[in-house]
Amino acid sequence: MRNWLRKKIKDKLQGYRIQNNTVNDQLPLNVAPQKTVAIIGGGIAGLSSAANLAERGFKVTLFEKNDYLGGKLGSWTFDSNGETLRTEHGFHAFFRQYYNLRNFMKRLDIYKHLIPIDDYIIFYENGKQQGFAGIDQTPGLNIWDLRKKGILDFWTFVNPLSIQYLKLLRYHPNKTFKKYDTVSFASFAKKTMMPEHLKLVFNSFARAFFSEPEKMSMAELMKGFHFYFLSNEDGLLYDVLDDDFEYTFLRPVEQYILQNQGVICRNTSIDNISMKDNKFVVNDHTFDYCIWAADVKHTKRVLSEAAFTEGYPHFRKQMLQLNASDRYAVLRIWTDRFEKNPDLPFFLFTDRLQCLDSITFYHKMEKESKKWSEQHHGGIFELHAYTLPAHLTDDAAIQQQLLDEMFHYLPELKGLTIKHKFFQHRDDFPAFQLGNYKNRPTIQTEIPNFFLAGDWVKLPTTAMLMEAAYTSGAIAANHILSTEGLQEYPLESVCNEGLFA
Repeated sequence: MRNWLRKKIKDKLQGYRIQNNTVNDQLPLNVAPQKTVAIIGGGIAGLSSAANLAERGFKVTLFEKNDYLGGKLGSWTFDSNGETLRTEHGFHAFFRQYYNLRNFMKRLDIYKHLIPIDDYIIFYENGKQQGFAGIDQTPGLNIWDLRKKGILDFWTFVNPLSIQYLKLLRYHPNKTFKKYDTVSFASFAKKTMMPEHLKLVFNSFARAFFSEPEKMSMAELMKGFHFYFLSNEDGLLYDVLDDDFEYTFLRPVEQYILQNQGVICRNTSIDNISMKDNKFVVNDHTFDYCIWAADVKHTKRVLSEAAFTEGYPHFRKQMLQLNASDRYAVLRIWTDRFEKNPDLPFFLFTDRLQCLDSITFYHKMEKESKKWSEQHHGGIFELHAYTLPAHLTDDAAIQQQLLDEMFHYLPELKGLTIKHKFFQHRDDFPAFQLGNYKNRPTIQTEIPNFFLAGDWVKLPTTAMLMEAAYTSGAIAANHILSTEGLQEYPLESVCNEGLFA
């Protein structure tokens, strides 16, 4: 019976993988004569468009405000107690339905650095653990199998209020947002009397998008659950890079852009952009095209005030309504102590007490971190608060609370010595909160030859986080290729509609 259902479900979801564009292989690949493109922002979206366009002969100039590339995937060094160490913005998982990003990684020989994680684990406050390994990975059947994990029980399936959960299987990119973008996850959970364990699973999803349950758009959460759990047979298991992003991802992409005669300008914040004779003036240079791929805070500040947007009131309104996330924090510590259980995966979610959402064990994951760990006989832990409660504003208090909560879940670490630490307290992640979707800008704007890219733009396909960032940059590049009469890059996605849509 299950095998028959698996086949029917796979057919309904179009084989779990669909083509998003039609590639005309009769069109030329390279541009002639050469055209210039300014790309603002060196995160995944900017790197995506820069690499793709430089490969096709465009004269690409990438502007990045930091001295490192990668944006939220960025990596940089700092000095501490006589050592030079490397840190990052935070842990990133490469889920197996990140089709476009992973295809790009294969093209650039980055894919070889991916290693699998054993399980997706949540630590409960009472010390119990919740894993997801071993459940059927077929959409729909995986929900039924959540009974094995104690997340759902028989009452969930017979409770009349549970009929609302069918909305998760009826995800539709237009209908779902029209009905649920102004409904919070907190209100949905209360209305349906959602079981506590299931609520925690959804909470972990909401916090992964840097939003508290009462602010998180239920439509965005349904989209996320569809993308990660209900549209493919890859499940919640994922891969990670076996070393720091700088070595495994960022440096290969940078070298690829440079090999194709692209120009990269670090430490160059673009705070003003103008138009002259239908071209874009950036940093005193003129460009035929512009792809804006900066973070939401910088985007809102610059583009909502740029003089050339005055003639495009709808675009300017969209820029003014852009919102960044609430505050979040990342604390990485280098210690003299290890966790007691060597079988824990690289990464785990927690049932936060006040602010700790996840713990990453870098000494188990990255080569450089493993080397430090072996030399100094200690661990490297990253503590992440995806959203901070209003009362936690002081940096010292935030760090202490993160540590206290880590000791709650890993009591064997109490009394450890912190040899080095790096702390970040930020508020620059895009918001996926109530009512934001309607006015979220799209990649192609009303301004000719001006495109937006990033995980915060509205996509014509279903993708989130890093896959959304890469795909947006690739779509922006495809728009330029199409304008120049060139062959587009093929792009894929999961099925854009749910099993019962």
